[in-house]
Amino acid sequence: MSIKTFLQEIDQGLTSPAYLLYAANEYMIEEALSAVKRTIPETELPFNFNVFDMDSADSIPTAVEIIDNLNTISFFGSRRYVVVRNLQKISAKEFKKFQSYAANPSPNSVFLMSYAGALKKEMKESAKGLKPICLDMRASDMPIWIKEKLRQKGITIKDDAVGYLIGVVGDDIGLLSAEIEKLASIGNETITISAIKEIVEGSRDYSVFDLTNALREKNVEKVFRIYRTLAETTEPYSLLGAINWHYCKMSMQAAPSRSGQRKDFSRAFELLNNADIQIKTSGGAYPIEHLLVRLLQL
Repeated sequence: MSIKTFLQEIDQGLTSPAYLLYAANEYMIEEALSAVKRTIPETELPFNFNVFDMDSADSIPTAVEIIDNLNTISFFGSRRYVVVRNLQKISAKEFKKFQSYAANPSPNSVFLMSYAGALKKEMKESAKGLKPICLDMRASDMPIWIKEKLRQKGITIKDDAVGYLIGVVGDDIGLLSAEIEKLASIGNETITISAIKEIVEGSRDYSVFDLTNALREKNVEKVFRIYRTLAETTEPYSLLGAINWHYCKMSMQAAPSRSGQRKDFSRAFELLNNADIQIKTSGGAYPIEHLLVRLLQL
């Protein structure tokens, strides 16, 4: 399952009275709840969309308070949506009260519980009466999600541009969403790779394409001149993703009969993977610089 599954549930009218939504990335929970809110008329939101946070800094609501809210007749004759955030903070004793409610739910309310992190086995096994949905996005769903986010803004994006965006930004949904907002703000009806280079890479003087060309030419001075310019406006992880994307394109265009060339690309991807690990774990100083030196040696 993924966010796509829950969006389908919304399209069908959220037919289950109680949902258990969980995700490792809290952004996906925000995405799911925002999608629910879009289905509710603005005039009804203050009355029929109630949120309780089990990790609130002010006061922690009790299960009884929340269940009373679920059983209260909604305004305007519409359904009431009751959200419980951070279910992972609740005690087993309190959760059992929610289970009791799910066994005899109000026909006028939709109960949405969100759980941040990996869902514990005992929680999943005891979720009788609830419809559990994992919101974490699979890699195969990411291009569809990007296209849909832009489609909602009246914008289309080329397939190769989708792959490039993921290559440059990575698979962090929050970062991708931020870059999508930037791309949507430039006023283009169609997003292309050149638009992404301008907005995401942040440099009009040089692009990562120029950097990879310089690497292929074995031009040390040019490689580091371009890198210094790009590094002023581009995060290391984004830069690494873009280099990886260009090497993938070059490897697909390479002649399949040249074994030496295949070995070079295999080694390049190994070096890119090592640099990726170093950046994520802070496992080495100057990972991009060391990567460029090693790529020049291929």
